Formats: sequence, structure tokens, C-alpha cells
Amino acid sequence: MANLKAKVGGLVKDVKMHWNEPPKGRYMPFKEIVSYAGGGIGVKFLAVMATNMILSATNVLIGNTLGVEPIDMYIMYFISVIVNIPLSGIRANIIDNTRSKEGKYRPYIVKMGIPSAIVTILFVWFPYNQFGALFGEGTVFGKPRAYVITCAIILVLNFIQNFFYYFFSEAYDNLIHVLSPNTQERADVSTIKGVIYSLAPSILSLAMPIFAQLFTNNNMYDIRLYRYIYPPLAILSVMLSIVVYVNTKEKIVQAKTHVIQIKFMDSLREVLRNKYFWVIAMATWLGFLESSMTVVLNWLYNYGGIYNGAVNSVITLICQNAGLVGMLIAPFAIRKWGKRFVLISTNVLNIVFIGLMFPVIRTIDMTGESNSALNTWIPIILLVICYWMNNLMNAFMQILTPSVNADIRDFQQYVSGERIDGMFSTITAIGGLVTVASSGIVNLLYDKFGINTETAAQVMNDPEVMNKVLRNGSVVKEVIAQADTSSISYFSLYDSNILQTMCGVLIMASMIGAFINVVPYFFYDLTELKQQGMVRVLKIRAFFEDFGNHALSDDNLVEVVDMVENAKEIVNEEPAKITKDGIKAAKKKAKSDERLNAAIDNAKASTGTKEQIKAAVKQAKQNKKDAVKEAVKLAKEDRRAAILRNQEIKLAPFVLKEISRFDTSFGKLQTEHAQKIYEEGLEGLGTHSISELRKKLKDAKRLPKGTEAEKEFRQYMVHFARTRLTARKYQEKYYGANAIAVPDDTKLNALFETEEQYDKKEDNLYKSLYEAQEMKNKSEIHRIKGEIKSLKADFRELNKKIRDEQNHRTNYNRSAKPYLDARNLLRQAENYTHFDEIKELYNEIRAREIAEETVTA
Repeated sequence: MANLKAKVGGLVKDVKMHWNEPPKGRYMPFKEIVSYAGGGIGVKFLAVMATNMILSATNVLIGNTLGVEPIDMYIMYFISVIVNIPLSGIRANIIDNTRSKEGKYRPYIVKMGIPSAIVTILFVWFPYNQFGALFGEGTVFGKPRAYVITCAIILVLNFIQNFFYYFFSEAYDNLIHVLSPNTQERADVSTIKGVIYSLAPSILSLAMPIFAQLFTNNNMYDIRLYRYIYPPLAILSVMLSIVVYVNTKEKIVQAKTHVIQIKFMDSLREVLRNKYFWVIAMATWLGFLESSMTVVLNWLYNYGGIYNGAVNSVITLICQNAGLVGMLIAPFAIRKWGKRFVLISTNVLNIVFIGLMFPVIRTIDMTGESNSALNTWIPIILLVICYWMNNLMNAFMQILTPSVNADIRDFQQYVSGERIDGMFSTITAIGGLVTVASSGIVNLLYDKFGINTETAAQVMNDPEVMNKVLRNGSVVKEVIAQADTSSISYFSLYDSNILQTMCGVLIMASMIGAFINVVPYFFYDLTELKQQGMVRVLKIRAFFEDFGNHALSDDNLVEVVDMVENAKEIVNEEPAKITKDGIKAAKKKAKSDERLNAAIDNAKASTGTKEQIKAAVKQAKQNKKDAVKEAVKLAKEDRRAAILRNQEIKLAPFVLKEISRFDTSFGKLQTEHAQKIYEEGLEGLGTHSISELRKKLKDAKRLPKGTEAEKEFRQYMVHFARTRLTARKYQEKYYGANAIAVPDDTKLNALFETEEQYDKKEDNLYKSLYEAQEMKNKSEIHRIKGEIKSLKADFRELNKKIRDEQNHRTNYNRSAKPYLDARNLLRQAENYTHFDEIKELYNEIRAREIAEETVTA
């Protein structure tokens, strides 16, 4: 109890100390973590509601509640995915070219959250059942007119929601990628976020069956249920999202002077070369069947009536809490075994637990006739255990997915030099066609095994089924009579044989999907060490880019010099073997300390009253216990220090390889190529024909790739040849036989200077506003708010001018890319030669800091 109290006290102390400033080696203060995670409850509420209305092959709200036939829903789903591809392209282009003081993602958490919430409310409040009276009877495409209009409205609302919701959710989910470049911190924060924001689906899962029992005769698919719950939650979601926006700050590892300007096709080309993206994307696209069995428990409750609403709420809550446990365990598992091992092992275990569901589901009595525990409660308990374990494994993915995606984006920046985030979502959306094409299998299974209008009509004409009293006390015909839906397809599930067959089929489909899903992860080899090495390289590159542009900061200079000098000192060291022997030895030594043991013996032999002797012995034992505890604590600190030093030793080669990259034979070759292109100038780019450059690309592709060095060289030569060929094509397209026209930077630089002035003015205005609010000067507050509003309008106009001016440079950048790349590489190589000069600045900064500390003391 005392240890627990001490740990809680230590945590509280850490939170207070680092509420506004992050701990050493970390990037996020506790205020930012709490805001990101706590505000995430609102994001998750909206995520659950919006996802329930977005078309999929097996959407419950659209299929079971609004009555859209499985095959029709699949067709609508296909159309929705096709339309979402250009919408995701627009989102990607906006994000990847965002130039905002607020960051890449933060602005869209609120801007996109509000319209998404509005669409969610509209979706559940459309009077679908009155469309027959509003639009008249008759048929369209062989279907009732009201049904076709319902489908059309669902489709249109999905188009709108696809844009706003995915923009909103991607902004929140991807925000963690830029809140910290530390991969372990991302995993830790993702865990905290996951634990806190998982309250949202848990609350909804608990509330829905209770509300269904109170208002809709246990019918979870009645539209009234959604109308009562969704609107207030949508409003709450937006309010909590504002908390995230206000209290977070993005921290991209990039030069301050780096100008973001990348076009759709250019970013598409770069992402397509990211091998790690393909690994994760293939796992996503090919795992379409794995989620098929998620509806089984709800079907057992809603159509089988196996248990009542209260029991269903408990079961749902139990299964949801598996996610909490999984998210708490995940960071420790990642820290111990690494992301790759955890990815593979959890997915393999998923196959096992889904497979165990099949014999269990075949044991459950769906007729309601058996009272034997072997056919009722025991298999239900076993099924819940399997679901719990499945949710536990899936919870790991909630932590792994953002962490892995962030690492993949770091790799993208490492190989391309640009932070291309939005394009990943676009390609995932395009690849979603694979999921659409294959997920039609689920709809075909639905139709084949009885979820269709014809089978449902037969079931509804069967008196035995219609008069059946479910275990929860409801009568089937009464539930159907009260159901607020225009379709009958899913009513076939009230037939116990069809229900049991469908549940078994979906479990088998999920097991196959889980097996397909795990295969790509065996090809994922982006380790934590490699990711941390890449981040250090990115810091060095950003630092030297700022150095070349005369935009250095003292903090960055000190960080990079310390990093390089430390790497030089320890690069030849061998990592120490990490064991717990030191901790055990320290504990043993403290326990056998003669002085401490003698103190206990002396206390026992001391004179005085019985109480005094007892108190002396107790104090002596406590002293020994404290000494043992302190010794163990120091030993653990030594072990942690050894682990950190091992990490630094392993990272040292990454740092030194980057700092000396232009001294290697490969680096010299790159410099030679760059020097030749730079000397030829822009005019030289036009002297090489497209056919000549195509031949060079073919020759590059024929290069050997047996060793890592050969792979690296071939990859460089292919990229080099392809860049020259692509630029030559753009030159012919944009300039024809004319020379490449160099744009004038004067106007763009002037706009950047204006932007800096606006930033300073904005900072001063907010300071003045704070002072006016402290003084409670209403007239001054009103005046300053007016100025801020006017300045924001000026910012919008200025950003538009900057975008327009940068767009004028697009043709030039594409056509002159080999020349520009060569110039940048030569500048980078030149900047790297100034490290000794930078060390002198470092010494000056350190001397100044020491002098300041002396004065303060």
C-alpha cells in the first residue's frame, strides 16, 4: 500500500512538474496529452456515429434499420468508394500543402467536425418511412419509389460524410504523428488516448440496449433509438474536439525555412515507392473478411432473443473492456518485443480465437426449447470469452496502427525529403476498391444463406416462427409489427436454423480473413532502432538546411552538436549485456549488510520497556528495508542507464553515416552527378532526348541487386534516371522548344516577410487581449477582437496569394527538378563541411550559458 501511495504521489508530482513543459527526451507536456486523449472522447463518439452511417458491405444501420437490401447496399457501397477516391485526393492535396501557423492537422479537427456532426443528425432524422406518402407510390428500376429515394438520400449523405468525417478523423488520428517524433512516446500517448477515448463506444454500447429495452421493445435496429441518442452526442463531440484543437501543438522535424510545395502526382509517385506503406495497405485491403463475425452477438440478442437487454449490455460492456486491457498492455509489449513481433503474434492469436467460436456457435440452442446449460449459458459464456480475447488482440492494433503509420511517414520523409501525409489516405482509398470487390463476398453469403426478401417472406408466413416467444420474453410477430423499417430481408434471421447457419458462415469467413490479414506483416522490418535513427538523420538534415539559410536556433545547434560528438565517442563501444543480475546482487548485498543486521540485533538486545524495544526493532528493520529499497532503486537506474547507453551506441552509426555521407564513395558519386548537372545548368537539361533518358533508365534497372550495397546503388540510379526522364517530359509539355523560364522569387519572399509581420502582430494582439481581459476593459476587448478578426481575414487573403504564387512555380519545379535537386545536394554537401565552424558557435553558446549561470548564482 505504501509503495502504491509513493508511486501515485510520484506520478502527481511528475504531472505538476511537466504540465506545461515535457520531461527530458519527450516532446509532449501532460496538458497536451490530457487534452489530446480527453478531447478524443468527442472524436470517438462522432467516429462511432459517423461510421454507423457510412456505407459498407454489412452496415447494420443502413441494412437492418433503414431496410436496404444486401445486394443494393453493396452496389451503393461500391459507388460510395469510387466517389471517395477523388474526395480523398482533394483532402490529401489540402493537407500536404497546408501552410498554417496552426499546423497540418489541427485546423481541420474543428472545421470538419462541425459539418460531420450536422450530417450525422440529418441522417437519423430524415422521415424515411413517410417517403411513400411524400413522393407517391409506384416503382423505379423495379423497386418501390420510396425505397429508391431512401437509397438515393443515403448515398448523397454518404458522399458528404465521406469528405467531412474522414477529413475530421484523419486529422485527429494523424495528429499524433506530428505531436512527437519519438516512436515510444507516440505509442505511450496512443495508449492513454485509447484508454480514455474508448469510454465513448463503451458508453454507447451500454446505453443502446438499455434504451432499446425501454423504448423499442428490445429492437436495437429501430430508427427511433438513434434519433434519441445521436443528436446530443454529436453536439458534445464537437465541443470536446475544440479541446484538442486549443491545447495541442504540432512538432514536425523539418527545417524552419523549408517551403512546403508538392503536387498531387508528385506525392503519389513518392508514396508508391514506400515499401512499408504497401505492407500495411495490403494487410488492410486483404483483411476484409475478418470483421464479418462482429455482428454475431447482436444477432443472437436481436433475432435469437437468447438474452434480454440488460444481459446484452453487460456482455457488450465486458467485451468492450477487453479493449481497455489490451491498450494498457500494448505499450509494454511493444517496448519488450517490438512492433513487428506484436503485430504478427496478435493477429495469429486472432485466428485461433475466431476459430474457437465455430464449435461454440453450433452448440447454442437457437430454438428456445432447451433449458440445458450445455446448450444455453455455457456456450454463451465461452463465446463471450472468445469475443473478449478477439477484442483484446484487436485493441493492440488501436495502439500499433497510429504508431506504425507514424513510423512509415517518418520513413517517407527520410527517403523523399517531404512530409507527405495526406497521400497515404488517398492511395488507401484507391486500394479500397480491392476491399469493395472482395467484400461483395459477404453480401453474397448473406443472400445465399437466407438474408433476402423471398426467404424473409417465407419466414413471416411461418406461424411457428411468428408465434415464437424468445428467451427475452418478446414475441416475434410483435417485434416485427413494431419495427420502424421498410425492408423485411433481415427478418429471416428469426428462423433459428437460418440464424445459426449464418453465424457459423460468418465466423468461418472471419477466420479466413484473419489468416489473409496476417501474411503481409511478415514483410514489415521497420524496427524501432531504424525509426529512431531516421529521426536523428532528419534532425541533422533540417539543422544544416537552416544553417545554409542562416536560420539557426541555439537549442537546435546544441542538440545536433551534442548528438554528433556523443556518437563519435561511443561508436566503437560494444553494447553491454543487459540482465537483472545487478539488481539481484544489490538486493542481496543490502539484505546481508552487517551494519544493518547488527542494528537489528542491537535493537533486540537493548534495554528498556517492551514497547521501546519493539519500536527500536521495528525502526531498525524499516531502516534495512529502506536501504534495500534504495539499493534496488539505484541498481534499476544503473540498468536503465545501461539500456539507454546501448541505444545510443546502436544509434551512433546512423548519425555518423549521415554526417560523413559525402565522404563515402557513394556520396562522392552523388556529388559528381549533381556537379555535372549543375554545371550544365538549366540549358543542359534540354540537350538529352527522351529516348536517351529512357535507355538510361532501362540500364539502371538492369543493375545487380544481390547485396544491400548493390540494392542501395541500383535504387539511387533508377531514381536518378527516372527523375531526369520525368523532368524532360514536363519540359516538353510546359516549355516545348523554349528554354526553362526561371521564376522571380521577389514577390514570394515579400509575401513571406508579410506573413512574419502578421505573426508578430497576432502575438501582440493576443497579449493585449489578455491584458484587457485581466483589466476587464470591455471596450478595449471589443476593439482588439475586431482587429484580430480583421487580421485573420488578412491571413486568409495572404495565404491565397502565397498559394497562387507557389502554383506559378509548379511548372518550373517539375521541369527543372534534376537541376534543383543537384543544387540542393551540393548545398547540403557544402553545409556539412562547416561542422567545425558550427562547433565554435557551440562553444560560444556553452560559454555564454556558463556565464549566465554564474551571474544567477
